[in-house]
This record gives sequence, structure tokens and C-alpha cells, in this order.
Amino acid sequence: MNRRIACRALAAACGLLALGPARAFDPLTSAIGKGVSTALDVRSKDDVVADVEIDAALSRKLVEQKGDDFGKVSILVFARHGVLVGFARSDDIRRRAEELARGEHRLRSLRNDIVVGQAGGSFGHNALLDKKIDLALTTTRGVRSVNMRWKVYGGDVFITGMAQSSAEANLAVRTVRRIDGVRAVHSSIRVGQK
Repeated sequence: MNRRIACRALAAACGLLALGPARAFDPLTSAIGKGVSTALDVRSKDDVVADVEIDAALSRKLVEQKGDDFGKVSILVFARHGVLVGFARSDDIRRRAEELARGEHRLRSLRNDIVVGQAGGSFGHNALLDKKIDLALTTTRGVRSVNMRWKVYGGDVFITGMAQSSAEANLAVRTVRRIDGVRAVHSSIRVGQK
């Protein structure tokens, strides 16, 4: 399938989601979106399943911790590579989050990009910025956003995944950086390898 057609179909599907729940589901567009995602996704089916399971397991472990120490900490997983992202009040919380994640044996690698400090932004602000990023990356020629994951905390964007070249990784970061409301981009995009 032509990449331009695939990107347009995916952008159209994203546009339907913005119309609201009553008009969001269109079986034809939904099938096209799934086909496009599958065709462009560099992961094996086993990796896709493992990513979902790892994300769910580690997210649950973070939520189950006592107190609100991990309230602004998340895990991004792509091709069994995990990146801890977000904000922690102290180095101790950052370290404890990493210890918790290191217990997940299915990860090929783990990177800790948690920033010690305070995160800004409300849930609504983060959700709006997330949608802007999704639209920008999905419609940027030369970026396969299906192979990238990101999380927004205030104006800070944490992005990971896989690019086919340094040029694609740099383009993705530049695209996100140009979005109004983005203060900083923390990138751990890998190039050309699973």
C-alpha cells in the first residue's frame, strides 16, 4: 500500500475520533486504520502482544504502590524495550520505580528517563497536547508514528519507539518541538533495530 494513502487513511480515522463518540466508529475507516497500522508497524505479533502485557503489568504495579509517589510516572513500551517516563519528587522515588520495572523479565531493555522535579499541566491540557502530537506525527511525511509512543506531562513530552533512520527520529522530535505548548522533548527513539 502506498505510504501516502496509508497516512491519509490514518489521518482520516483520527479525524473521525475528534467528531465525538456518536460518529467515531465507522467500520470501513476502522478496518483501514487497523490495516494501515499493521502494515507500518515494525514489531512482530508476539512483540505487540508482549508490549500490551508488559505495559499493563508495570502500570498496575506503579498504581498499586502506597501513596502518590508514582502518580506522575509511567512506562512506555515498544518492541519489548521499556522507558520509564514522567516526574518524581525525589531520586529515591525515581530509583524505586526503576527497581519495580527491572522485575519485568520480558523487557529487552529498560531506560529510566524520569525527571526529578514537579510536572505541570492539568489532565485536560495533557490530553489536548497529546492529540496535537498525534495529529502532527501522523500527518508528517517521513515519520511512521505507529512505531512511536509518547506521554505528556505539562509541556514535557517523552517519546520513544523506533525510527528507520536518524533523519526520521530527528524529524519526529522537531515536529513535536514545534507544537504550541511543548516546553521540552525527552527522546529515547531507537534507530533501525528492534
